[in-house]
Amino acid sequence: MLAQQDPDNHQLQGISVELAQALADEHSLDLQMQVVQTAKASVAAVANKTADIGFFAIDPARAKDIAFTSAYLHIDACYLVRKDMGITTVQEVDQVDKHIVVGLGSAYDLFLSRHIQKAQLVRAASTQDVVPLFLAEGHAVAAGLQHALSQVLETHPQLHMLSPPFMAIAQAMGCHPGQSNAVKAGLQDFLTAQRQAISQSITQHRLSGVRAA
Repeated sequence: MLAQQDPDNHQLQGISVELAQALADEHSLDLQMQVVQTAKASVAAVANKTADIGFFAIDPARAKDIAFTSAYLHIDACYLVRKDMGITTVQEVDQVDKHIVVGLGSAYDLFLSRHIQKAQLVRAASTQDVVPLFLAEGHAVAAGLQHALSQVLETHPQLHMLSPPFMAIAQAMGCHPGQSNAVKAGLQDFLTAQRQAISQSITQHRLSGVRAA
């Protein structure tokens, strides 16, 4: 959602792409973007030093691999359910007989792995595979970003999105923990200076369930 490929011209676009370009421009550097398909792969890219800087959801499970800035925006994550299942509240999701489909290694996978006590998590290969797996296998619940799930509802009237969101994902920039303090401080200063641009970009891209930090 924050970085995606235009289906027509195949150019990368989104808030993360705009921030990466602005950072490169600030330092008069050529930007080289490494495209990955999952959050887990993005963490691995910086942890393995095949990328210098990345965009991540802040999570304690990633702290050994990534030195995070403070959050620059928050993204609401919600549950998608089938209307005929009779689930009407977030509290009703965590039941012994319920299966929740999540994207493997995503921020909400990590969060729910710590907080779900009774329901079973079913891990799709990526966040893009969550809804197809949820629909194909008849699971009770799918977890995902509010903006993306809202688009699913437009073509699937048999589904319902529960309110309120079950979490707000704190999105940050990050680098390898071994980077110098000057690099880490520089990333934070950059984001602080970009606050107005971030708010404008959220509006420009019409992202629901997303707000600047």
